[in-house]
Amino acid sequence: MESATTRQAWSADLKIASLVCLLVLTACLLGIATRPLGHLATIWPANALLLGLMVRYPQLARPAGWLGGVAAYVIADSITGGAPLKTLMLTLANLAGVVSAYLLLSRLSEEHRSLRSPLSVPYLALAVTLASLASGLVGAIIDPLLFDGTPFSGLTFWFVTELVNYIAILPVLLTMPDWPERLKDRRQRLLTSRQRLLHALPAVSLVVFGVLCLMVGGPGALAFPVPALLWCALSYSVFTTALLTFAFTSSLLVVLAVVGIPLAPFDMNSHPVLLSLRLGITLLAFAPLTVASVMAVRNQLLQRMQYMASHDQLSGLLNRWAFYEQARQLSPNRPLALLMFDIDHFKRINDTYGHATGDLVLQAFARLASHGLRDGDALARLGGEEFALLLPGCSHNQALAIAERIRTDYANAPISLEDGQHVQSTVSIGAVVALQPPADIDELLLSADRVLYQAKESGRNRVVISQYAPDEQARTETA
Repeated sequence: MESATTRQAWSADLKIASLVCLLVLTACLLGIATRPLGHLATIWPANALLLGLMVRYPQLARPAGWLGGVAAYVIADSITGGAPLKTLMLTLANLAGVVSAYLLLSRLSEEHRSLRSPLSVPYLALAVTLASLASGLVGAIIDPLLFDGTPFSGLTFWFVTELVNYIAILPVLLTMPDWPERLKDRRQRLLTSRQRLLHALPAVSLVVFGVLCLMVGGPGALAFPVPALLWCALSYSVFTTALLTFAFTSSLLVVLAVVGIPLAPFDMNSHPVLLSLRLGITLLAFAPLTVASVMAVRNQLLQRMQYMASHDQLSGLLNRWAFYEQARQLSPNRPLALLMFDIDHFKRINDTYGHATGDLVLQAFARLASHGLRDGDALARLGGEEFALLLPGCSHNQALAIAERIRTDYANAPISLEDGQHVQSTVSIGAVVALQPPADIDELLLSADRVLYQAKESGRNRVVISQYAPDEQARTETA
């Protein structure tokens, strides 16, 4: 048994190491491909990717995962013909920043790690700045040994390079949603052609301002995309904003390295000027990321307030106001069934067991009645022990079957209390089916309330269903 368990553990570690190694190695090779200026890679995504994997997926932050990352660094540098000592030093510099940032970011809450708080971006900036400084300190030792530089040039080069890549890439990895849920949300909110066009305008404006930045040039060109970036932050999610910001800054960095940008009358081949421009371009990401984080908090607060305004706090169902609003949106040309529920002898339950138990009874009925409803159905607590259910497009027989199912299931589901007692409760149901619903939902509610009264007068724990008629001469049926 122990041997089989050990083999499974080794197999899991091998899969983790292989996955991390493959991803980081791919990122290393992409970074190596952007080296137009000797050892200075325009974009080096490997460190940010390894850090994002470890922070976003804690199951990878195991010795096997870290070993996979180290193996990727060694393999990538060996492919380019690096000497063993050089490979060791470069790997040490990479790991110094990644491990430092991981120790800092792993101490933050999930809310901050996913950039869903106004302070999240400052915390992230502090963590990656300290991590970049750790890499810079190692670079101060490496640069004189490998590239005939000075300790100061090594410090500034490694610090700026690491900071640039962390700021550009890490927010995308930390805010990336779970794709199955994201695709499901997309299917649920299909946009019209006009809505899609309007939704794309902020991203289009970012492209336009980016082109203007390249065409116009001058000292102020870097500020051109700021309005578009802020518009994106106000319009899109944190992840989409981070992705657009990364795409823009990385594209600008590549153009800067390959063809240059007429930003100012400086020597574009000057190392300090180039580092300054790269850092300035990347720091543009802070503004949209901060705004997007604040907007995410604002949107969550608005959603919470909207939910509280439209839902009953005890049962979690729609309240009376939201029920009326949903009823007004129904088509008058479709059949409509309205079911009204009244929990039998509810006052007796409160008097016998206390109001806390009465609340449990209401919550239990809300859960049971909610089960199996369609997307367009509306279940609400109207007040006290009274509930209502709207069933658009529902026939007489279908409404009767649904009402009877709820009545039977509730009668056969006693509620267990903490002291071991069981509360048995039943519900009376009045149902009205309208082939042509009235314009005022109050008319249908009044008709259903009359039928509900008949159910209670007939002995409770039963369903009485009626065909709605404006002249109130309706046919009723008792189940």
